[in-house]
Amino acid sequence: MNREEAAEALQLLRRVVTQARDDTALQNWGVIWILHAFTNGGGFLGTHLLFQQGYRTPGPFILLWALVIPLNLVTIFWLQRKEAAGVRSFIERQVWSIWTTCMGGMVLVALANWMMGLDLLFMPSVGCILIAMSFSVMGALMGRAWYAAAVIYALAALGLARMPEVGFGVLGGMWFITQLTGGLLLHRARRKRLATGGVQARLV
Repeated sequence: MNREEAAEALQLLRRVVTQARDDTALQNWGVIWILHAFTNGGGFLGTHLLFQQGYRTPGPFILLWALVIPLNLVTIFWLQRKEAAGVRSFIERQVWSIWTTCMGGMVLVALANWMMGLDLLFMPSVGCILIAMSFSVMGALMGRAWYAAAVIYALAALGLARMPEVGFGVLGGMWFITQLTGGLLLHRARRKRLATGGVQARLV
């Protein structure tokens, strides 16, 4: 085998390993999503309660999410370390990119809402739009089923525009249901894969 053939064989092996990891990477997020259904849902519900009690300065909200976000990150790193077997796959990188961008956008929207001095909250409605866009990207990359969640959040954005006073409460409930359902489905798929002896590497 000459150098060119060896390089081609190595590239083929990398494709096989990468695709095998891509097929299972999203499933490995099932438990993480189940846990985050409670942390994120609780965070949005707490935000709703703080707003209903008359808090308008950023301090209490920052304190609340300063507890939620590190807890989320700890669970991600801890659980992913148990599953990781090397470099992140393409799907894993996309999951990180999609949702860190979405969460960053939501923080900026909340900051803009406060800086504009608006007592009427537009952040939950815009947050639903950002989440809908994120699920749409997941649909393009990871399967059409995610488009259904995108449609639901897009419709919710319009609904919350009509009743902004309950925005964070509704968003928290929706996010809890979405992450819990998605997490359970992903975890079930992972258990089914492991029960059949694990995923087989394949090329398409």
